[in-house]
Amino acid sequence: MMARWTRPPLRLRPLAFTAFAMIIVLGAVALAFYLVDLSAEKVFLDRERDEALAERKILTDAFAREGASGLAERMQRRARLAAPEEHYAVFDAAGRPISGDLLILPTPLRLAGWSRVRSRTRAGHITLHATVARLSDGSLLVIGRDAAGQRVFERRTADGLVIALAIVVTASLGVGLLLNALVIRRAAAVAGVAERIAAGDLGARAEVSERGDSFDRIGASLNRMLDRIEALLTGMRTVTDSLAHDLRTPLTRMRGAVEGALDPATSTADCRAALELVSLELERVLSVFTALIDIARAESGLSREMMQPLRLDELALDVASLFAPVLEDAGQRLEIRPMGPLVIDGHEQLLRQAVGNLLFNAARHAGPDATVTLDVLRAAGVAEIIVADNGPGIPAEHRDRVKDRFVRLDEARGGSGSGLGLSIVAAAAKLHGGELRLEDNRPGLRAVLTMATGG
Repeated sequence: MMARWTRPPLRLRPLAFTAFAMIIVLGAVALAFYLVDLSAEKVFLDRERDEALAERKILTDAFAREGASGLAERMQRRARLAAPEEHYAVFDAAGRPISGDLLILPTPLRLAGWSRVRSRTRAGHITLHATVARLSDGSLLVIGRDAAGQRVFERRTADGLVIALAIVVTASLGVGLLLNALVIRRAAAVAGVAERIAAGDLGARAEVSERGDSFDRIGASLNRMLDRIEALLTGMRTVTDSLAHDLRTPLTRMRGAVEGALDPATSTADCRAALELVSLELERVLSVFTALIDIARAESGLSREMMQPLRLDELALDVASLFAPVLEDAGQRLEIRPMGPLVIDGHEQLLRQAVGNLLFNAARHAGPDATVTLDVLRAAGVAEIIVADNGPGIPAEHRDRVKDRFVRLDEARGGSGSGLGLSIVAAAAKLHGGELRLEDNRPGLRAVLTMATGG
């Protein structure tokens, strides 16, 4: 069987990235200079053409006013003052040179235009751009510009390009090396934190400055992740310790009951009573494990796949009808505030359990003659289920602690509770993007379960 090919992972190589970026920058600069050179060369050639055409008009006007002698004088003066790339000549009607530095008539010969032609001077054959005008006596006036000026212009442009590229290369290299050193230093700091975490130092955190750059955002995200991991590990240790403590008692009872039932001297009635005790204790253990699984699924988000649109007001009324007899048996009175229709995306089973836990806690702890109120409200972007009572309440210093798993204010851990009721409510709130708040009802406790509504 052929091994499946997998694409190798992409790796960040700062030096390679710097070199690649430099190549891109140099290419862009070279292209920009090339385009500028083309544009400037066109401007240069257009300027030479315009100057030559203007000189042709001046000289033809001078011939019309002053005749051949005036034109010859002007041609001699121009020949003395002309730049090396400027050429002037007058030819008779038969094409023989009369004055100027061109020895033969330019070819191909085009009148009244600006074209590329060939001719010859005392220095040899040349190629130039020229304009030709036929004078009234049949002679030909030639004004031309050869490529010497263009070559000077190109050479100077090339020199400027080389200097600019050298500056760009030096600056890009310096910036690239500086950026490379900065990236490596910041990445090494993050890697160092990860290595400390891997070595067991859960308190290690990435350094975050006030600049708020990309590495600061990465460091802040890493720190939040580490805070969450540390909290989960702490919670796991707490759960493990609490499980060991809370399950030891029912398991010990079950073991004693089973051993008693196995004793040959035990009567049938006592064996049955022992089995009933084992069944009761198993039910308590299973309820604890079920609650822990529900909390874990809610906190990890796995239960989100079961969320669907539901009427929160109808759910609260349905749960209240189920727990109304429990509250009556506790000598309490249940008041349900008027509720309007409220639809959210929610986990119905978990929300039913959460509302039931809040009502059950009120029934257990509010005391006789207490009044328990249930309300469902819509606030800005959230829905709230509020269960309040006028009982003794919970001291302010314990309100956050009782939401943790296996926490009961009775330090002796008496009673039948597992200490998971409010933990389930808090997990349900987290799954729905909200929170569980325990507030002072003056007197009593006001439990507020908030959920995001997405609008």
